[in-house]
Amino acid sequence: MIRKRLRLTFAALAVAAATFTAATTLGASTSVAAPTRSAVPNVTGPTASQLLAKTQSCTPASNGKYATDEGGAATVSICKNGSAYFWTSDMDVDCDGITTARCNGSTDPSYFNETSFTTSTGQFFTADVTHYYVIPLPSSRFDYQAAGISPGSVAAVVYNGKVVYAVFADEGPSDIIGEASYATASALGIDPDPATGGTAGPVTFIVFPGQVPNPVENNSTIDTVGATAANSWVGTSTPPPGGGATGRITGYGGKCVDVAGANSANGTAVQLYTCNGTTAQNWTVNADNTLTSLGKCMDVTAAGTANGTKVQLYDCNGTAAQKWTRSGNELVNAGSGKCLDATGPSSADGTRLQIWSCTGAANQSWTLPS
Repeated sequence: MIRKRLRLTFAALAVAAATFTAATTLGASTSVAAPTRSAVPNVTGPTASQLLAKTQSCTPASNGKYATDEGGAATVSICKNGSAYFWTSDMDVDCDGITTARCNGSTDPSYFNETSFTTSTGQFFTADVTHYYVIPLPSSRFDYQAAGISPGSVAAVVYNGKVVYAVFADEGPSDIIGEASYATASALGIDPDPATGGTAGPVTFIVFPGQVPNPVENNSTIDTVGATAANSWVGTSTPPPGGGATGRITGYGGKCVDVAGANSANGTAVQLYTCNGTTAQNWTVNADNTLTSLGKCMDVTAAGTANGTKVQLYDCNGTAAQKWTRSGNELVNAGSGKCLDATGPSSADGTRLQIWSCTGAANQSWTLPS
């Protein structure tokens, strides 16, 4: 098929030094930290048909259309539905980034040894390893920055009944659309050869702005964050085995129970925060009396029983420190017999949750999803 990749101008490459870290690229509230590979939760996202059903009508978000190849007709619009942006196009293969046996100047006539953005370690992406996709450079037609699509934003890439989650790691020409990494193509069953591969499509790219895995280059983490974001967009959820209702837990001052910084690392604080619809405030009430978010359990630190012991996120381990039962509007911890409590009492953003002797006070009253 016709290759569309162009050498980017020096002006375009000026952005290549951008690095994926919570400190320099994204606020902590939108970056989802990675557990180790063995701890990555098995989150099942929507089916290809469920995703495509929400792309059947287009509310144009771009001021004009894109071509799919250099010199071709401009036929593709970037559309918007709810919080997501999407387009349907062909898919060319991007091999840019770290040089490998598959991606180099000999295998790819348009090869460039950099990507527009870098990984959590400050290195360029490896196209035959990480699932990533490409967005055109900002222009009067569409500016991904103005749309709130930050580097690393996860997307569902749908082709031939398959869904692969990928991150925004490279920019393409400002007038051409439809490209993803060697690894993305391979995972979708598309010929990944950078010189002769790709597909005429249709391939649909559905971008979830601001939902950025950390580390951004880890495919397992990309899958988890992508599936969670896709479930939220489609309106589906996949709780763990034996799971029940999924949604937000609200408490003192109408604030939501929130995982600080949307960070799934063990020991992350569970707190009150203004309800914002993010995955950090999405909790599943499970049949085994656990409460899970981002694939981990609400846990009493070190299985403590003293008043004031803080509540955190931790790998689910079946202990009583992670079991919570309803008593009216209270949530009673099985290990301590004490109630989930907003410290203070305060409803300020960032207020830590703790356990405390049950008092029936407003800062121990919780509304769970049903």
